[in-house]
Amino acid sequence: MATTHIPINRRIGLAGARRRLPYMRTRPLPTTYHESLSHTVESFKDMRQLVDWFFDVSALQPSEGRVQEDHESDADNLEKKRLLYQWELSDLYPPHCKIVPDKIFATSILDPTRLYDTLSLIYPEFPAAIFDTLAPSSKITTMQGLETFNSDKHSGHHWTGADMYSAANVGLRSDWYTDAIFAHQQFIGVNPTSITRASTEWIQNFTKAAYDQNNIPAAELFSTAPALLPNSFDYQTLLNLGPLDAITSDIALDDAPDVPRYGCASVALFQLLPTGVLHPLAIVLNYKGSIDPTVSTTIINKRLSPDDSSVGEDSDWPWRYAKMCAQVSDWTHHELTVHLVRTHLIEEATIVAGQRNFPDSHIMFLLLSPHWQTTLSLNSLRKTLVEQMMGPISPFKLPQLFTICNDSYYKFDWVGSYVPADLVKRGFPVDQLDVDPKFHNYAYARSVAAMWTVLQSFVGKVLTAYYKNGDSDVAADPYVSSFCLEMQSNDGAGLPQFPTVTKLADLIDMVTMCIHIAAPQHTAVNYLQQSYQTFIPNKPSALYTPLPQSLQDLQQINESDVLAALPLQVWRDWLMMAQVPYLLSAEVTGDQNIIEYAKTAAASKNPLIASAGKDLEIDIGNLTNTFKENSDAMDDQITKYMVLDPKDLAAAIVI
Repeated sequence: MATTHIPINRRIGLAGARRRLPYMRTRPLPTTYHESLSHTVESFKDMRQLVDWFFDVSALQPSEGRVQEDHESDADNLEKKRLLYQWELSDLYPPHCKIVPDKIFATSILDPTRLYDTLSLIYPEFPAAIFDTLAPSSKITTMQGLETFNSDKHSGHHWTGADMYSAANVGLRSDWYTDAIFAHQQFIGVNPTSITRASTEWIQNFTKAAYDQNNIPAAELFSTAPALLPNSFDYQTLLNLGPLDAITSDIALDDAPDVPRYGCASVALFQLLPTGVLHPLAIVLNYKGSIDPTVSTTIINKRLSPDDSSVGEDSDWPWRYAKMCAQVSDWTHHELTVHLVRTHLIEEATIVAGQRNFPDSHIMFLLLSPHWQTTLSLNSLRKTLVEQMMGPISPFKLPQLFTICNDSYYKFDWVGSYVPADLVKRGFPVDQLDVDPKFHNYAYARSVAAMWTVLQSFVGKVLTAYYKNGDSDVAADPYVSSFCLEMQSNDGAGLPQFPTVTKLADLIDMVTMCIHIAAPQHTAVNYLQQSYQTFIPNKPSALYTPLPQSLQDLQQINESDVLAALPLQVWRDWLMMAQVPYLLSAEVTGDQNIIEYAKTAAASKNPLIASAGKDLEIDIGNLTNTFKENSDAMDDQITKYMVLDPKDLAAAIVI
């Protein structure tokens, strides 16, 4: 059922809104698709400035920074900060910063953060017919028609790189639907963090499925070839769904038709060849705790080798549908777990605990606070993002989204997520990434490992100089121990796997992780959304027809069935699927990138940070060439992987 909502201009009046809302500007009615996107992005920036302004005046995120006064003791400084930074533990989200005082946000003033409220405010008489032209017509009956629509809407621009006003997306590639592009998104797409070595159990399951289908060549290949698969999902168990229960949502956009959306928990099996080619072999359409054909449907790729040209990939609609299901599954995993929880919400926990336990004069505060720039104000929009932007295009019910979100948060493996440990755990040994040719296409892994080394070196130089007696000084630092306890405590961040740090090497890794989450990790999983998610057939958030219930049904899928599974009948859903990634992919400005952070560190008034910062400047400069070499080494040179280029790498979570 559609939710009821009153646009802000009806509540307080457009003139009143302009008078009361800092930074908000009206704009003329757009006449083109390109102009509409441009206006929407600029309006989103206005809203961000509005929220930043509130956090500035409330002292939660002061624009001039917070410097401990000379006469103020560390104890007094912490007492003041603990009154300001408090934990919110009573709502539906993981622990986060409680807004104090609450009355700052008690008005309707933050309502414009909702996308459609914003459009209503900026274009008060914006006709639905204009919106209707921004999504493809329901009369389009072929995938080629959608490709042409996408191309036409982007025509007239000269591509000079990832530009939010004229940015290319994967749909402009003639081969976007192929196994090669589906596979390369596991390595350099919007979520390159989930592909992992297949367990013996999974290999045995897929092998059995192949034998059950009397596909002997596939069974023999599965049982012998090194295999990878993205994170496996078992939403049926997590959400207490029965084996016959469908994943379906009941949240709709305002005034949108009540068209059900469907989800799935797909698991895809890949082979990583010695040449470095990653190739998809099989997909479980909707994993329900078992791969048995009476429970879940498994389809095997007709092309067991990437060199097999006997099967036309463009017309293999059952397989194309299965790949789309895998992308739907990854949409939720990426947006909710990888992006929202593992960067935004985990980083917010470190910010609140850090502010409450490190005086402004402490070396830990001086190292970490530059990476906290706008995270709290941005994260305050979580309710809007989850409930009003993700919810209406997600295949899950809202309580289920909260369950997935909280499960991901409380199970976060802090130490196991350190870049070297994470890569090894997933089957990519760091010492082999640059020497074994089979890893040359995994540019994310090669680049993020190099960035971790640089950040770890910088942090190590600062902390080694500060803790002159090494482990004994770290163990004796009451602020470090209290920070760790608050990160673990149920009255604090509630992360039981957060380490108890008593050694210098462990402290260096922990601080490196805090910076990694805010900078390279968030950059990697955020800024490619425009590229891969604005062309909806590549990665829709949900399906609009029920999933086939058997392999026989799946094998009957044709082109019209694939198009029917897309939101062609619900143009607002299509628009939201395209607009939200576009908004979140806004460019990193020069004053926000890691290069500027290194310059600031080199000029720090703290001599330890300044000394290490000078080396950081040099190391960051060298990474530009390293990342270019990693991108140039990939087989596919149509799509470069330069999202971690230091000039584009945000030093904090700023969007």
